[in-house]
Amino acid sequence: MLDWVSREIRPILARVLDGRELAPDDATALTGVTGRDLHALALVADELRRRQVGEVATFVVNRNVNFTNVCIKHCTFCAFSRDHREEEGYFLPVAEVVRRAREAWDLGATEVCIQAGLPPKLDGRYYIDLTRAIKAALPDLHLHAFSPEEVLYGSVRSGLPIREYLTELKAAGLGTLPGTSAEILDQEIRDVIARGRITVSQWLEVITTAHALGIRTTSTIMYGHVET
Repeated sequence: MLDWVSREIRPILARVLDGRELAPDDATALTGVTGRDLHALALVADELRRRQVGEVATFVVNRNVNFTNVCIKHCTFCAFSRDHREEEGYFLPVAEVVRRAREAWDLGATEVCIQAGLPPKLDGRYYIDLTRAIKAALPDLHLHAFSPEEVLYGSVRSGLPIREYLTELKAAGLGTLPGTSAEILDQEIRDVIARGRITVSQWLEVITTAHALGIRTTSTIMYGHVET
């Protein structure tokens, strides 16, 4: 597979196929590959996918519920949020969120994803109470909910340390945590596109604490802004 790859890239891809971790310089080198090297990178990625999951593709039937669009942050890329004084702002009652989750379940969904803005007067325990209400009504529904930014906000508003807050969320029935609000984990860029939002170090603290507690997470990346 690697006979026709350049001498610079060949050993990097060979290490990957051997199951070894990439060094930062290796990863940087791979971001600039073109031509045959790019084709080889795609083939290696496909081989790793095959080793991990075989030829079976799966999917989850999911409903996304945004319980409010009111937010104290002013990210430059966001067209969703509204100030609490704006007429278009809304905040769904817990009963309505549960109703939408039940509706999704009745239509075949096995998971709901719950995220929203950061309202200025949010009760610090709201995320915990909402989680408990959904799981009480739908105990078999997987709850993929609350970004690291929301966890941090709930922690601050409730006065609970992040670890304790996540522990309570897990006890209430939280399944997994969406690793959104990551955008780009480079503070200099974040200060341009989302000044005042959760910092890189804070995001990492929430995610690593979640992992330590056995809460699995995703991680997102956003591109097409100041890097283009």
